[in-house]
Amino acid sequence: MAGGQRGVLVAIRSAVALHRLLDVLPVFDGDDRVRVRFTLVPGSRFDVDALTALDRTGARTMPWQEAISTRHDLVLTASPKGDLHLLPGPRALLPHGAGFGKALGGEGSADVPSGLDPVHLLADGEPWADLHALAHEEQALRLARHCPEARPAVVVGDPTADRLLRSLPAREQYRAAVGTGPRHLVVLSSTWGPESLVARRPGLAAELLALLPHDAYQVALVLHPNAHSRTGGFDLARWMAPALRAGLVLARPHEEWAALLVAADAVVTDHGSTGLYAAALGRPVVGAYDGGRELVPHSPMARLLAETPHLAAARDLPAALEAARATDPRGPAAHAFAHQGEALTLLRVHLYRLLGLR
Repeated sequence: MAGGQRGVLVAIRSAVALHRLLDVLPVFDGDDRVRVRFTLVPGSRFDVDALTALDRTGARTMPWQEAISTRHDLVLTASPKGDLHLLPGPRALLPHGAGFGKALGGEGSADVPSGLDPVHLLADGEPWADLHALAHEEQALRLARHCPEARPAVVVGDPTADRLLRSLPAREQYRAAVGTGPRHLVVLSSTWGPESLVARRPGLAAELLALLPHDAYQVALVLHPNAHSRTGGFDLARWMAPALRAGLVLARPHEEWAALLVAADAVVTDHGSTGLYAAALGRPVVGAYDGGRELVPHSPMARLLAETPHLAAARDLPAALEAARATDPRGPAAHAFAHQGEALTLLRVHLYRLLGLR
């Protein structure tokens, strides 16, 4: 580019991938040699909310056809799906969640963790990503096992986990913002899909609000951005109207979920990776995953759910919370997040190498 500038293209397929990459882009803060543009990778069911979320950032976009006909100094993405191999330039791939704990057989190989599937990591039998920037050595070993053709990974940690940890001093501010006061804030965390908490137990939030004393407990719900995207804000508000009128706090899908985890006194989670972020913060974790095909055995998320109490029914929550307070969830989380507090520093070295800049 003119004047020695470098062009970074951020390729997104969904709002969750965008949010993940917004946690990565501070590696370029203060550097006017780097210009960032965004493009939407075609083919996702969740692309409408991705565009809406992108518009809120004030970012500049590039149409897909222009993106695949332009040489980029660096392509950043947090999802391996789509025709990313068509984007000219060195390509860096990051996870869009924590721990590679789910396998979605309908979108690739059965029993292979989403994000580590050769179906998406190879194009015409060749790896298209020049850099895999992973959060833990365990993930690098699994990448080598599931897709040996992939280029070696670098372990840099998790920028989103680091943002959460840096936010801990603001805990009381977040609690004040949602009106928690002296109450215990219980956050329900649901991933998306047929095995998610809201799909399996759609009435759990309302049941807890009816059972728990309002002056002692506050209940919040964190939904996966794909659930927001698929359902839409209008229908979500309508479906959850009774619970919302009873005091449920529903997080919007970008930064509010993270603020709620920092503010929480405990987290009830299915097999989605939000539970691992809660564990990394040391929050008491209660499992609410009722089994299925999606949870990857021996993954950090599987370890977490195996080591935490399980919530069989809403009425059992007080006992489950008491048991969860006696368990330190940071052990399983340590298998998902290495180099805590250092992710952007380590990642910056590798991305600037690809850019050819000091």
